[in-house]
Amino acid sequence: MGVYFFFWFFLLLGSFFIFLSVYFLTFNSLIIEIFLPCYFFGDFSLSFCADYVSMFFFSAVSLISSMVFVYSKYYMSMGKYNSMLDKRFLIILFLFVASMLFLVFSYSWFSVMLGWDGLGLISFLLVIYYNDPKSLESGLVTVFTNRIGDCLFLLSFSFMFFCGWFSFDYVSSHYFFWFFVFVTLGCMTKSAQMPFSSWLPAAMAAPTPVSSLVHSSTLVTAGVFLLIRFNYLLESVFFFLMVFSLLTMMLAGIFAVYELDFKKVVAMSTLSQLGFMIFSISLGNWLLGFLHVIFHAFFKSCLFLSTGNLMHFILGNQDSRLFGNFFMSFFSKLFFCMSCLSLMGFPFSLGFYSKDLILGSSMFFSGSLLVFCFCLSCCFTVSYSLRLLNLGFLKFSFFDSSFSFYESLIFFIPVSFLFFFNIFLGDFFMYFMIPIECFSFFEFFMGVFIIAGGFLLNYVLSKNYNFVFFFSTMLFLPSLVSSISLNGYNIVFFKDDITWNELLGAKGMDMLIISLKSLFNFFFSLKTFFLGIMLFMTVIFLFY
Repeated sequence: MGVYFFFWFFLLLGSFFIFLSVYFLTFNSLIIEIFLPCYFFGDFSLSFCADYVSMFFFSAVSLISSMVFVYSKYYMSMGKYNSMLDKRFLIILFLFVASMLFLVFSYSWFSVMLGWDGLGLISFLLVIYYNDPKSLESGLVTVFTNRIGDCLFLLSFSFMFFCGWFSFDYVSSHYFFWFFVFVTLGCMTKSAQMPFSSWLPAAMAAPTPVSSLVHSSTLVTAGVFLLIRFNYLLESVFFFLMVFSLLTMMLAGIFAVYELDFKKVVAMSTLSQLGFMIFSISLGNWLLGFLHVIFHAFFKSCLFLSTGNLMHFILGNQDSRLFGNFFMSFFSKLFFCMSCLSLMGFPFSLGFYSKDLILGSSMFFSGSLLVFCFCLSCCFTVSYSLRLLNLGFLKFSFFDSSFSFYESLIFFIPVSFLFFFNIFLGDFFMYFMIPIECFSFFEFFMGVFIIAGGFLLNYVLSKNYNFVFFFSTMLFLPSLVSSISLNGYNIVFFKDDITWNELLGAKGMDMLIISLKSLFNFFFSLKTFFLGIMLFMTVIFLFY
């Protein structure tokens, strides 16, 4: 089984489910329930749901996966990656996509856990695929952070088992408030919301085809998809979701403006867009959030694939200061430019149709300060999108342009397919699925005002690089997560050398004092940051 087998398999599967999803738009959903006997715990069931939400998402994942499989043949055979496209990579990538597709159709807690854990395990194998120390370090940060969400999901699974809720239909929102809190936190961890955002840039150590799948339609959107599934149950935690999604959007926008690693700038844009989707869900507009998930999947995958090609032109370098002079890469620049325009929500691009509706619906929310923060976060989105355009499309570089390569046909075919969806998918939804009355002149000019504000913000931030180190390190979140995880493992490694009697005695007291001293010094070094966060939260609760 080679690359072209997976290409045709997912292409035909996605095309079939596109027509099937249109059929399910006018009919009710289909639920398949399989009862499995268990000697110790009694009978339990595996439920799968086929409706237009799962069908559309399944189609998007399949079509994007088919293009990524073809692109991986081109990408992994270039430069230092020569001869690294083997069956192991293809099988792991196939299992990764299959786990996501299994999760999409799951309608019972047990089947959701199978797809959820499958994504976490296989994503770790993909991040460490290159087998170097940097990949291993990034893989450990990814798996440690995601395990927090997995543990919370297991706690919610135990609540489910205690109440006998094997299917989503049996779940009641009147019981177990903490059950829904654990589910929400688990989804936030998988979707890299603050303060669990450190793993997403670390996962960029994976090959670019993998990053294209992770950031567009698979791993990070798993949490958003489950929030869409649970939207009618999570109304009690909507304000909590709203605050943290806004915090993620704003901080990710600032990180993207100051980040020097070009690939991580694109990763920060994904982080910001995930906050945008969850903010829409927290407003109660889950359908608009789902629409943005679909649109984002297509233009972000096109952005990542064209980014990988631009990186090949400068011999695999990711330093943004080396980008520029792409004179012989007309199609790569065209695909990259259109994806950036969709990312900022430029009028009549793919991202415009969903972003404009979400922006207009937020104007009816009562919290004026939260709406202002949302608009400011959208300005940050425009700001880092303009920075991407400048780096990949307009910038002149002193790096020798003789390193540029001609564009290969095997690169052109998959990215042009995604570019086609980037152009026409928004019009399709506009004329066939979204009523024309949904768009008003107020919302249109509000979007134009956001873009103008983003231009101004980009100019102001480009003149101020005093905080470049602080924000490019994501407020030191990766180091904090790594140190906490490794310190937790030290307890296991040295349990035979240090007995419990020593830990409870003078030795343990000495270790506790040293740990508290280090923790106090760390928090004291960030006193200004925490003071700003406290002031921000206080103002939110006063004006809400």
